[in-house]
Amino acid sequence: MLAGVTATDLDRLPIGVGLPLREAIHMCTRNPPFNLSQEAFSLIGREDLAAQASARDKEILPQHGPLSKTALKEGDIDDGMEFSDEVRLCRSQTVGKAFNPWIFVGGFLLLASSDHDFIQEQETKLLLMCKRVMALSVGRGMFTLATSRPILTETLPIPTLELTGRAPPRNTVVGLDHVDCPADMRVWPQFHNGVAAGLKIAPGISQIDSTWIVYNKPKELTNEHAGFLMALGLNGHLGNLSYMNLHDYLCKGHELTTVGLLLGISAARRASMDLSTTKVLSIHVDALLPPTSAELDVPHSAQVAGVLGVGLVYEGTAHRRMAEVLLSEIGRPAGPDMENAVNRESYSLAAGLALGLVMLQHGNDALGVSDLKMADQLFQYMVGGQKKPQTGTQKEKFKSPSYLIKEGDTVNIDVTAAGATLALGLMFMKTNNSSVASWLDAPDTQFLLDSVRPDFLLLRLLSRGLIMWDSIQPCKDWVESHIPDIVQKYAFCADPETLKVDDSDIDLQTLSQAKASIIAGCCLAMGMRFAGSANQEAFTCLMHYTKYFKDLLGSAVGEQAGKPTLETCMDVCLISVALVMAGSGNLEVLRITRQLHKRHSADVSYGSHMAVHMSIGLLFLGGGRYHLQAFRHLYVLAAEPRVLVTREVENNTACYVPIQVTLKSTEFYHETTLDMISPCILPEYNLIKKISVVSQRYLPISIDLGTDSSISRCLSKFGTVFVKRRAGYLSYADDPKGYRNLLARTFPEQSDKTDVVRSFSSEPQMVTFAGLFCDVHSVCRKAVESVEAHKDPMALWELKLVLSFYGNAFAKIIAHFGKDVKPLLSEDFVTQCKACLDKTLDHATQTGNIPVSSSLDSLNSSLQAVEFAIHHDLPPPHKQPLSALQGLSLVDAVKNSTIPTPALVRLALP
Repeated sequence: MLAGVTATDLDRLPIGVGLPLREAIHMCTRNPPFNLSQEAFSLIGREDLAAQASARDKEILPQHGPLSKTALKEGDIDDGMEFSDEVRLCRSQTVGKAFNPWIFVGGFLLLASSDHDFIQEQETKLLLMCKRVMALSVGRGMFTLATSRPILTETLPIPTLELTGRAPPRNTVVGLDHVDCPADMRVWPQFHNGVAAGLKIAPGISQIDSTWIVYNKPKELTNEHAGFLMALGLNGHLGNLSYMNLHDYLCKGHELTTVGLLLGISAARRASMDLSTTKVLSIHVDALLPPTSAELDVPHSAQVAGVLGVGLVYEGTAHRRMAEVLLSEIGRPAGPDMENAVNRESYSLAAGLALGLVMLQHGNDALGVSDLKMADQLFQYMVGGQKKPQTGTQKEKFKSPSYLIKEGDTVNIDVTAAGATLALGLMFMKTNNSSVASWLDAPDTQFLLDSVRPDFLLLRLLSRGLIMWDSIQPCKDWVESHIPDIVQKYAFCADPETLKVDDSDIDLQTLSQAKASIIAGCCLAMGMRFAGSANQEAFTCLMHYTKYFKDLLGSAVGEQAGKPTLETCMDVCLISVALVMAGSGNLEVLRITRQLHKRHSADVSYGSHMAVHMSIGLLFLGGGRYHLQAFRHLYVLAAEPRVLVTREVENNTACYVPIQVTLKSTEFYHETTLDMISPCILPEYNLIKKISVVSQRYLPISIDLGTDSSISRCLSKFGTVFVKRRAGYLSYADDPKGYRNLLARTFPEQSDKTDVVRSFSSEPQMVTFAGLFCDVHSVCRKAVESVEAHKDPMALWELKLVLSFYGNAFAKIIAHFGKDVKPLLSEDFVTQCKACLDKTLDHATQTGNIPVSSSLDSLNSSLQAVEFAIHHDLPPPHKQPLSALQGLSLVDAVKNSTIPTPALVRLALP
């Protein structure tokens, strides 16, 4: 397509030939097709699109330049975030620093209290503040997800979770020596701290291999390192760990390391049905072992992690064997003997989630599993009923009853309901199956409501929303439509004494708890439906209910539901609104999360603190949420990189650029255009039709995501668009208001001289050189020398070609491209050049420097006479001697020339 032509070849052409070609190239730079080659973009001067094409073809992004000048100050802990000078990011970083060396604890010494009581009071307050500090790590992991590249010659630093306090005014050290603390209080916070540190590592770094992972292994396995291993699995790096090293880790017998490894390798090989991973998981799941296998002493948490790992490895496959085993494990009975007597709820919930993942969106249409009647069995697990006889390889194992728990012949829904409800939601997700969804409707009578726990009601409404995915509407009317009339009428009754005699059997606590749980379940479904979309209607609705529960917590009528229920529902709504605004850093959500973060009373639980900090993390990321200690980090698998960063192609530095995002028409809205400023979080890629750069300071770019899948894939992988700044403008960071560009300057001599160079080039060497050596006198001297007249007739021919081209091309260029497109040389400039040339030659004939009448007939004419003839298109002497012509014959001979009348008169003179 280019025929081997390069920019160097164009520079070698005469200006009369090269300028028309450059004018054609200039017209192509405005809006070139995005499917050109890298060489074509370089030829037309669009280095920004050339860099984009290189990343598209090679799937390798050019190395980023240095951080912007707004990077972290010296002494701050590097959290991998660019643009960290923004206030909301700084405040979020302050909230999310779980590695502060000290916690400041205040206290007041009462007159009647002793020193011992005062110390105990300080330590009690420190314990309350420690609950908040220990819950920070999960949010920090969200906040710094995939923001750094580790130094491969060093181990990854993991911040220490410090729970020691300082008491003013003397900064006395306060510990937790005189208060009762759970022995395992630090176990899971340390695990989360390790996960947060590992999640900073960006995915796709090929240098992270088994050697580097083992290089980070401490002498004694720790909880932080266990979390670090899980984080490597979540971002895809744990798949590089060799099975020899994996076996070595598992043989150590460290409980949390086993949990982190099982979940990590399962996440790294998600939906792969990898046989080697299945073997590792089977060792930790009794139901997958042969009946004759030796009994292994596997910790309960490792069993739970192994069950969910099976769901991840077989996600969406509808594998019959795995589905059958997981369905049976939801209702696994207690026993035999002393086994399976504690924490049965977590195991059943993990089995339900795993079954939902295996049967994800298959519903009743999956081949080969219809005879299992899974939907009916899950319904029984949810509402209760007679147990079915135990089948499968574990049949003989459970003949011996449990010595601790006696359940009888009915299903214990307190154990099985949560897992079965979520399994139904995931299994029929997005199927819009109204029959199954009706099973999950909220009960509409007092008697039925008494038989359903409020937290199970929340899960039912969530699963119903997952099934009826397309019917979710971002409005309060949709939420209120799920509340039964009896609940709507009596819940949160302001004056219970006004109830009628017929209403004496109404339980206000049950109805109030039901209303709060129904609203929270609907809000969480709405949050997942519009996750990361920044949908304004969904945001308004969810923010309304978040404030609604926050107000109820401080009111007397809220006591009807109880503070724990209201706290849980408020946390769910807060996470839901954070899901919708994920990555946007919305200030209104950040304000309410900071208000809730400041609480450290005994009424605020560890889980509430974690929900608040997860919301802060989601505001600057995006993702989904599952519960259980280690499972809560699985949001990483749902996180989608949708950040768009614009970088100047000259120095690869991130910059602010106004863009327009055109969204496709959907059932909720017509084709819409959003005005944004990059860096920013984009809507879902499948909703975007086109992305355009619309800035006067940068060359325009229009990326149509529907024409080429490679463009969309490259954009989602790297999140980078290269831009090229127009000559005469500074970046928005250097000139936010546009007062310092060349066209806006009233007194250019008072401006910084380096700004002039910076407006044309972003190269640091050029800017430094201009500041040191390029003074005003040298610039002016070079400008005077550049306008001196050229004495070569060939240059005059080239100038005539240029004048002729623009004399005929202006009208055609404007007609084809529009009036807003301007050529390289303006019409006024071309006219001025022609007038100056006419004036110079006319002045030469007037002063006698060109002896026209005597020299034009001679082949040895002077250089000035030749220039006069070339400029006015006079015929050469050997074709038409002009000295022999007079009057009309002379006029007829030069009628095709451009000679003006005064020159024609002088030509006729002897």
